[in-house]
This record gives sequence, C-alpha cells and structure tokens, in this order.
Amino acid sequence: MSHTKIHTNRSPVSRLIAAITLWFQTSSLTSRLFVGIAILFLADALFHSISSWRDTEILGQQKKRGCPNYFEYSKSIHPPLSEGDQQLSYMRPEPDCRTFRSKAVENVIKDMKERLADPDMARLFENAFPNTLDTTIWWYTPHDKRTGYPRTFIATGDIAAEWLRDSANQLSVYTPLISSDEHLKSLIKGAVIQQAMYMRNDAYCNAFQPPAEAKIKKVPSSKDTVSPKPDWNQVFECKWEVDSLASFLDLTNNYIKYSGDITILSDPIWSTAFTNLVYILKTQSIPTKDEHGRALVAQYTFQRDTMSGTETLCLGGRGNPIKGGTGLIRSAFRPSDDACIFQFFIPGNAYMAAELERIAHYFEIAHLNGPSTTARSIAEGIRKGINDYGVVEHKKYGKVFAYEVDGFGGTNIMDDANLPSLLSLPDLGFLSVEDPIYQNTRKMVLESDGNPYFVNGRYYGGIGGPHVGLSYGWPMSMVVQIRTSEDDAEILKLLEKVVSTTRGLGLMHEGIEINSPTHKYSRQWFSWGNSEFAKAIIGLAERKPHLIFKDEYSQIPYRVQDQPWYKGI
Repeated sequence: MSHTKIHTNRSPVSRLIAAITLWFQTSSLTSRLFVGIAILFLADALFHSISSWRDTEILGQQKKRGCPNYFEYSKSIHPPLSEGDQQLSYMRPEPDCRTFRSKAVENVIKDMKERLADPDMARLFENAFPNTLDTTIWWYTPHDKRTGYPRTFIATGDIAAEWLRDSANQLSVYTPLISSDEHLKSLIKGAVIQQAMYMRNDAYCNAFQPPAEAKIKKVPSSKDTVSPKPDWNQVFECKWEVDSLASFLDLTNNYIKYSGDITILSDPIWSTAFTNLVYILKTQSIPTKDEHGRALVAQYTFQRDTMSGTETLCLGGRGNPIKGGTGLIRSAFRPSDDACIFQFFIPGNAYMAAELERIAHYFEIAHLNGPSTTARSIAEGIRKGINDYGVVEHKKYGKVFAYEVDGFGGTNIMDDANLPSLLSLPDLGFLSVEDPIYQNTRKMVLESDGNPYFVNGRYYGGIGGPHVGLSYGWPMSMVVQIRTSEDDAEILKLLEKVVSTTRGLGLMHEGIEINSPTHKYSRQWFSWGNSEFAKAIIGLAERKPHLIFKDEYSQIPYRVQDQPWYKGI
C-alpha cells in the first residue's frame, strides 16, 4: 500500500501566483507596467545568478549547499580507514564537492593503489596526490572574455590567497599528465595566465587576492609599508622573494614541456610579465652603495609593524647591504616568508638560474632570440656568482653552499624546510645529486651540528625553520630528503616517519612537534606539502619500485607515459 500523502490544498506557490494574477486584473495600467518591468529585471538577475551558479558548479567550486568546509573537515577522521597499522582516514571530499576533477589524475590514483604494498602509504597518496585539485581550485574559467584564455585561481589551502611559489608547486605534480587531459591542460594554462596577470603590475609581490571576476570574499590584506606601492585590491602580501618569480617560470616551463604549446611565450600578457621579471632581476642586482660608499636609492623597501624580527626589514625597509658586481640577485625574504639576513639567498638564485636556462631553450624554439639571450646572460651571471660567493669552506664539512651571503664575506650557514632549499638543489635542476659540493652540503644540513634548524626531539626530527620555531620539524623536508637519496635504507626510514606522523588524518601537515607523543601538528591542510609527497612517491615508483610496490610490480618501473591511458604530445 502506498504511504504517499495526497495534498488537497494548493501549495503556497500556487496561492502566490493566484494572488499576483488577481492583482494584475484589478490594478491600473501604469502600476502593471511598472511592476512588469521590475519583474523582468529581477528575472534577468536571477537568470544570471543561476547561470553563474551553474558555471561554478561545473567548475567544481565548493559553493554548493551540503559541501563541508574543508578546513574543518580535514581536522577529523573519516571512514573508510586504511587497512594498515596507521588506519589512516579517507580525506577526499565527495566527488560533487571537489573543486576540480581530472580523469588522468584518477587513473594514476587507481594505478598506484593497485601497486603500493603498504595500505597506509596507498591511502596517504590517495589523499595527498589529488588534494590541490580536490580542495584549492577556488576559481577557474575555461574561456575568460577579457583575455580570451582560461584563468585559474589556486588558493594555498587554509588561506584564501594565492602564493606564486605555493601554487606552482601545488600544480607541479599534475603537469606530466596534461597531454592526456585537455581540461587539466586548460586549468594549468589558466594558472600561468593568472600569475602573469598578477605580475603585470605587482611583480615584487608574493601573494595575491582572488580576481574580482571570481566573486570570492577577500580576506584583509597585510597592512605594510611597501615601495613600490602595490595594488592592495589585488595583492594579499608584497614580500619580494626571488623564488616567487622563479616559480612563475617553473610553472610556465612545465606547461610548455608537457603540452608542447610555446605560443604562450608570445602572448602579450605573458611577455609583459617576463619583461617585468627581467627588470626586477636587474634592479635587484644593484648594490646598496656605489663605489664611493654612498648609499644608492633602494628599489624595494618593506616595513611591517611587528614584534617579530623575521617579518620586517632593517635600515628603513631595505634590509642588510649587498655588494655589487656579484651576478647574484638580492631577495628580501625567503620562501618561508621570513626576512633574509644576507639578501643573496643562494637556493633562490640557483632556482632562478635553472628556470632561466629552461625558458631560454623554449625561447629559442619559438625564435624569440632577444629574450633567450637575456635569460641566458642573467643565468650565467647567477651561476658564476654562486660559484664565486656562495661556496664556502666549512671546518667540518669542507666546501659547501651557504644559505645566504652578502658579497662582503657575510655568510649564513643553515637550511630551511621551505623550497627552494639547499637540500633541494638537485630537484631544482641546478646540479646533479652526485655533485661533491652538494653532497657535503646535504650532509651538513641534515645534522644538528651543521644546520641550526635541524631539530631532534623524543618523537620526531628533521629540518624546520624560524617560521614555526625550534620545536617543529617539517615533513616536507623529509620528502625532499627522499627525492635526493639513493640509499634504500635511508628512504625506507623516512617513508615510515612520513606515513606514521599524520595523526591518523592521512594528510601532509606543515610541521610536527618534535616532543609530542601524539605528533601535534601545525596546519593540517597544507596542499603544497601534499603535492611534494605525491611527487616523491611517483618518483620512487619509477626509480625504486622495489621499495614501495607489491612483489608482482617490484621490478617494473612505473611511468605515466607507459600507461595505456596516457596520450603523449
């Protein structure tokens, strides 16, 4: 028997329509015209609102009712749990709540889950690899009317702003897949274009607000005194970090490498950004003083009202002096957003040199000889500067790379977990992992005796940094240690640490408290760290499958380009 309740009375909507009909029949002609026009305007606005909402839904933004706030969602355990000892949470949103979906990414997840021997590692990869697409594509349009291109806004995760460096690293794990997924290719091209648009006016800045077209509520920008003055409607924070511009080149280079599309280099939006990049690199190689010892006009200054010395610059916002004629580029801040002590930041300079060399190659293919010559010239100067000023003799470790220098002899020996770092130099493409100076440096930065920010506690240890203090080690540094190691025992030990310290959440956290038995963490939702972990696992799948794969796959390197679903360019 049916239990459906039959309603004999008219619905409220029916009664409303009847009332409106009666009013139109009894009202004056003028009133009917006025109200009719108003209804047309309301209908048009409602149509556009619905259209906009439908576009948003198609593009995957988390604006639909019922989708959880991922910042809160990522703090809790969600079934099904992994079947390993760690019983890690499943941390992906429901498909309709994911901010972007990619068939190629899902194919890789399926392949890796089938092959990975450790169910906890498989779960961590399943959560981490798609995390940027699942949660941080806060705005994407495949065809922007203003530019004619796709545009993409990539939030850093728990902060509603886009960092040039973070977003490039967040997306880097997906670029090898773009020839097999046109939608993913469009998304990443949109990210390149959006970064270029930010850099047209504010290339000194590191973090940006969502574009106005995204109609995303903005969080208040930093209230800092910066010169040149940025557009605070667009800028979230304006710390000059040389690696931010290197990250823009990195994202562009990876897009071109895997798509074969070099036309982007000729686009006015991108070429204007590159022109600004070159201008800044040249101005930031100008010394603090001229040959007579007189202070020159500072090209960039930054001051913040703060109690933290790492959040502002001395000498009226210009930072400590640098020497001229070194070939190096000054950087006011590090990738941790902490102020440099000596402003020739060596990892950032190495990153810039490597990316300038890559982009010069693509300029040559595109027959853009002027920009190619410029890029190579700057890169050569940086490499020479690093060799001349960035390599120092250490009493214990021999010749090593310094973290920061000033050209006068001032040297800062340390490393930080944030990328680029000294540990990551081979990852950056600056040198070979076998380089003897790098090997000395690697040993130094992975020991507390050599690196003041290598911390050890009762329950955890690793490279941290001043950003979160001396009580936290960063899992991201362990991921880079894995990627720069050929030692199977070292890699396995690090993998065990990374997988076992997520506090059951199955996500990469920013930092782990080294003396906490429950692995207290900072920032449970750290999309950049998730992408870095996924890159490490994909890298091991190709170069050391015997360490992570089931027996039947242990001797078969996994390369995405070898899979039946993959389409090359």
